[in-house]
Amino acid sequence: MRFGVIGGGGMAGYHALNITRMTGSTLGACGAPEYSQFTRDVAARVEAPCYATAAEVLDRSDIDAVVIATPTDTHKEMTIAALQAGKHVFVEKPIARTLADAAAMIEAAQRYQRKLMPGQVVRYFREYAAARDLVIAGEIGTPAVARTVRNGAVPGGGRHWYGDLARSGGVALDLLVHDYDWLRWTFGPAQRVYAKSMKHAGTDGKDAMLTIVRFANGVIAHSEASWAYPSGWNAAFELAGSGGLINHADGAVRDITLNAATGSGATLALDSGSEDAYLHQVRDFAAWCAGGPAPRCVAEDGYEALRLSLAALESAQTGKAITL
Repeated sequence: MRFGVIGGGGMAGYHALNITRMTGSTLGACGAPEYSQFTRDVAARVEAPCYATAAEVLDRSDIDAVVIATPTDTHKEMTIAALQAGKHVFVEKPIARTLADAAAMIEAAQRYQRKLMPGQVVRYFREYAAARDLVIAGEIGTPAVARTVRNGAVPGGGRHWYGDLARSGGVALDLLVHDYDWLRWTFGPAQRVYAKSMKHAGTDGKDAMLTIVRFANGVIAHSEASWAYPSGWNAAFELAGSGGLINHADGAVRDITLNAATGSGATLALDSGSEDAYLHQVRDFAAWCAGGPAPRCVAEDGYEALRLSLAALESAQTGKAITL
């Protein structure tokens, strides 16, 4: 399969690199007005041209699929143009800025009979996938409470497009959408969300949000996301049930801990040789396009994660709990 990559930032470059690592796939072209040096180096290594526009990539008849890693508010336009050009599309999360945009993208994929996958990569992080497996297997009994954390510094010091909520949706759409998708994958559909945020409390320049989500199965999740850290990164989760507790925090060794009611706590070491999550998801996408099984996350999942993130935004803006 021959891929094009649309976008000039860090994620575009990383996706381009992963495509060059995949057996049976080739990086054919990149398209963006500006590129990181990383993207240019990856493209040069495999002699793939870097075009100034996405249209030049889409005009290439030898490109089978594209990865779209552009600002959130451009996803609809870029995706539909690619689908119209006969390309399968992998689009970075969130799938779109609005539900109407996401619905239009899904409809276009169906109309042009092409695959559309959003980049909800947390489903591919081995610690998150392993924790879900433990929950499904009943290792913590009946799930009751979940806590997720995803915190870091504001991208680009707040001057980047991320800092424009109208374009990015802030931490609700850029960070919480990861945890919401994983929580939905683990516990099923959400019913209600209540949120508070720094942005909507009158704090400019940074964004942070605390949310409480109730799921249809009775689980209550407390999810925290922030672009207010001075530096660094912190991601963690805790899942509690009638029979045990699962913990994980980012670190040099990305293990998870299971404390079961039937015995003492145990650290479950995860395979350090596991495939990179970003590579794994794009590999699944390529296999799906070639006639293989659907990947862990499809467009409809991206739509539902976006719906929950937008509900959190609405709650923060209105001060009211939002029922989905």
